Amino acid sequence: MDRRFLEFWGNLLINASKGQKQIEDLTQWINQGLKGFEDLNAMFRRFYMRNGPAEESPDYLRAWQNAARDFQETFQDYLNLMDVVPKGEHLKLVEKYEDLKKRAADQDETIAHLRMLVGAKGIDQGEALMGFQDLITKQTAQFQDLMKGFGQFPGKDPSNDEGDNGNS
Repeated sequence: MDRRFLEFWGNLLINASKGQKQIEDLTQWINQGLKGFEDLNAMFRRFYMRNGPAEESPDYLRAWQNAARDFQETFQDYLNLMDVVPKGEHLKLVEKYEDLKKRAADQDETIAHLRMLVGAKGIDQGEALMGFQDLITKQTAQFQDLMKGFGQFPGKDPSNDEGDNGNS
């Protein structure tokens, strides 16, 4: 095996490991509110608080909080520029998506149930319509029988269809 390849590959993996460690440390430092890693705190003070108050000053804490806020806002802008979504925001969206998916499934189930009910009532309505038509047919026949009965009163000639014209 080529010694140069092994040396190159080994150094590349070592640098990648150091880079991964730095990313993990940076992520933890940001999640902890810029606390906990003295080497990152020292670098942050060097860049963000170069002209700020001394650590012993009563204004130091407020200056640190302002610098931290500025850093986090700029970091958020950087992530937006890179089209990266913070994990917390991503998890909120996943939760919202799951809730909406559940709601949609519930609504689909309700719609299916309502369609089933409408379909069942459609059969009942058809039967009711047939019953209503039978009722109308029977009532029409009864009305015609009633009219025939009126035409058979005593003194009335059933063969005379013109009825009484007011001539008595």
